[in-house]
Amino acid sequence: MKNDVTPLTNIDNMLTEKPLTLLFRLGVPAVFMALLDELNSFIDAIFMGNYFGSDAVSSMAIVLPIMLVMVALSTLFSEGASMAISRFLGAKKIEKANMYFTNTVIMTLIISAMMGIVFYFLIPHITGLFRVTQGVQSFANIYLKVLSLGMPIFMLVIILGKMIYTEGKTKFLLMTTLIQLILNVIINYVLIVVLRVGVMGAALGTLAAQLLQIIMLIMYIRSDKMILSFNYKLCHFSKAYFKEVFRLGFPIFLSMLLLSVTMGIESKVVASFGSAALSVQTITGYVFTISSSIAGGIMGVAVVMLGYSVGAQHKKRFFTILKQSAMVVFVIVSVLNLILVLNSSWVVSLFTDSIRVMNLIHYPALIYGLTAPFIFTTNVVLYAMQPIGMEKTATILFTLQQVVLFLPLLFLFKNFGMVHALSAQPLSETIGGVMTLILIPLFIKRAKTILQDNKVHPLSS
Repeated sequence: MKNDVTPLTNIDNMLTEKPLTLLFRLGVPAVFMALLDELNSFIDAIFMGNYFGSDAVSSMAIVLPIMLVMVALSTLFSEGASMAISRFLGAKKIEKANMYFTNTVIMTLIISAMMGIVFYFLIPHITGLFRVTQGVQSFANIYLKVLSLGMPIFMLVIILGKMIYTEGKTKFLLMTTLIQLILNVIINYVLIVVLRVGVMGAALGTLAAQLLQIIMLIMYIRSDKMILSFNYKLCHFSKAYFKEVFRLGFPIFLSMLLLSVTMGIESKVVASFGSAALSVQTITGYVFTISSSIAGGIMGVAVVMLGYSVGAQHKKRFFTILKQSAMVVFVIVSVLNLILVLNSSWVVSLFTDSIRVMNLIHYPALIYGLTAPFIFTTNVVLYAMQPIGMEKTATILFTLQQVVLFLPLLFLFKNFGMVHALSAQPLSETIGGVMTLILIPLFIKRAKTILQDNKVHPLSS
């Protein structure tokens, strides 16, 4: 039986602790956790590059956008449910929060199993669209087929982690993520170096380590340290559940889905400049993703905190969290990208010793580094739109940024060379950031309306 006092204490802490203190207390572990999560594919790429050559590294340019589709499917439920649950917890509606948690776990298992089978048979056809060399496509096919069969593991670890994250238990998640990462390195080494399983070993190592992490997460959820609990008796797939979760999760799902599609198109365009250019895209993508992981960790915590504030109708706290999280994101991403820009050759050396790749990467790394602070700071506002019911606005902005802006820029810039082609993504996101700034007055007005005292509560009973 779970302790009833601890859950209420946890909720009160989320609503009363100083925002900046809470942001750092939860955000620091969340940032490290996001970085460690990102290191899974980073480690796989290093193993593949060092033991199977540059074609294996190039294959990750195909693997990453397809993996993003898988992640996008999980975020449709994890992000939507997380936002709804944080608001229920802020309003102290524990049973309803547990119902959403139970529904989300069950739906994840069902959908991931079905989608995994579909992906398995579609992988060769999808990778064939990139028109890369047979060696690159072969590496990508092997890796992705294994990952597709393990999709329930891949998605469940995201869902369970997000639910624990929603309660602010970031220290525990950091510990399990670190253990999972270490296990990934060990299992990869055993499978690739000792047993010589090949590229398949990289994917198997990641899935095996994630399975062990799932066991740790389940044990923690079953303890008395969590408010949320899995109870199949509460499972009820109502229309209200699907409407709420899809409404809240769709903007992030769409953004990741569009990002995966545009990354795939970008990979196809960049591949026309040769395998070295494709390696540059892969590596600069990782550099940018590190910033994304750090900003995402902070923004993820901020969105959870904002959700609690919306549920409890704390207007002043809502705006304080928003301002302080934007400031923290800007400072951290600025410092990080300065370091990464100055050491781009060292980053390349982790993947390959190709002099050509080292020579090509300097300008793309510089462009990504200079635009990242602005992009991720404005993204804080974009993410904050969802807890206050502006998810349609966020969806439109995501779509404009990835499709209306990025694709025309990509096809225009490719005529001027590889460096210009790789500039299309950060430029389109910068323009998207400017549009977000223009909408800030509308955002503030909406937030004040939602958070007015004695107004209709944003949650249904």
